Amino acid sequence: MVCVMSAATCKNQMMKKLLPLLLLTFILCSCNGHKPAVNHNHDIPADSAKSEDNANDEKLVLNDGLKWKVDDRTNYNAHCLLAVLDKINKTGDQAPLTYQAIQDDLQASIDTMIAQCKMKGADHLALHKWLEPLMGQVAKLKNVSTVSDARLVLKAINKQAGLYPQYFEVSTNGVPTEKKL
Repeated sequence: MVCVMSAATCKNQMMKKLLPLLLLTFILCSCNGHKPAVNHNHDIPADSAKSEDNANDEKLVLNDGLKWKVDDRTNYNAHCLLAVLDKINKTGDQAPLTYQAIQDDLQASIDTMIAQCKMKGADHLALHKWLEPLMGQVAKLKNVSTVSDARLVLKAINKQAGLYPQYFEVSTNGVPTEKKL
């Protein structure tokens, strides 16, 4: 690539192009370090990611009657995802193309949650049982062709997203801010 801009501007543009690639590499590398009991291929909708030996086929349940623990970063990202949904719900019916743009916003929130996930163990597995069905539903929103189809998909998304505060501990000090994390 021939750059006719200043060296600093050229370097900034190259970094902007490399950053998504580096982020993707980081995500793939960090997920490969986990035990394979969880399907970490977050790009595959939950419907097609199921297998006979996949621990995520199990239904999301409480942790011996208690909510699952999540770290502050995950809690923050879940709050941001729910805030995007709340904003969408307040705007009412949209044209199908708008729902596809909404899908982009929801997917960006999910991608951030996945990229910043540092959780491990049973709490992490429980989070997958909540997140993977949500990912599949969000993916469906991209292909809606009518407002009524979009309403049905959004209803399913809201139902799944609404499970988060029922199954996971939400910070009692309020939602952490980006600066606290």
